[in-house]
Amino acid sequence: MRVLLLGATGNLGSRCLQALIAHKHTVTVVVRNVPKLQSMMSPVLLEQIHAIVEGDATDSAALEKAILDHDIEGIIDVAGNVVPPWQESLMPKIARAVTHAAVAVGKQRGKPLRAWITSGIVILEYPGTGYLFSDYMPKTGVNQHTGTRDVVEAIPLSKLKWSLYGSAWMYSNRKQGQFEPLNAPIPHDLLVKANSPPGWEKTWVERIPLIGMYLNPFYMVIVHYKTQYEAVADFLAEDLEKEDSEWIGKKVGVKEKSKKDV
Repeated sequence: MRVLLLGATGNLGSRCLQALIAHKHTVTVVVRNVPKLQSMMSPVLLEQIHAIVEGDATDSAALEKAILDHDIEGIIDVAGNVVPPWQESLMPKIARAVTHAAVAVGKQRGKPLRAWITSGIVILEYPGTGYLFSDYMPKTGVNQHTGTRDVVEAIPLSKLKWSLYGSAWMYSNRKQGQFEPLNAPIPHDLLVKANSPPGWEKTWVERIPLIGMYLNPFYMVIVHYKTQYEAVADFLAEDLEKEDSEWIGKKVGVKEKSKKDV
């Protein structure tokens, strides 16, 4: 698939670049800082990028042009850092620009594009409660994620085949140095579920009177929902190989398998 990647200089985006190329996708990246991308990626990996477009991920017109110029079929948007509540988040703005551009191009072609948009685990359902995680957290702390969700969920699937990735805490064991091409995809071993986190457990934290229901999501995310950047990147790249993914139109959570999950 011809894929547009936003956020290629970030922690997840840099792994997505490797994974997309390993899965034989043709990758165009949009970045604000081309020299930063060039310093992060090895010359060999840079040569395997179809095109590098310098631009702002909040510029819908520029994104539409990039999609048209490079005949893009799918998009992975992992751009925009999570910021403290007192700072303005770019995540909803980027989601709005990306989806607006993708819908416009899909309308011209008569066929919707495929897109993965990143948000946070707070957009998922809190299992067993009938509520979302965001309902148990201060609004100022989750607005960047719920705002992104609201932008995307309002779009009919006939106009854009979207999926929302509800990100939790991610980490990597990778050593420092430039990113190199992968010899082959690194298969992920993730549990994946739509609308609520997979493998959710009731814990002792949840039984704390009055505050347990509020503390448990933080405990679970920190202790049980750590995922490697590389695994998430492989999942996203792998999913774009599927013509009719089961995750289209869904909010998606992932979890590394534990002994309990095997």
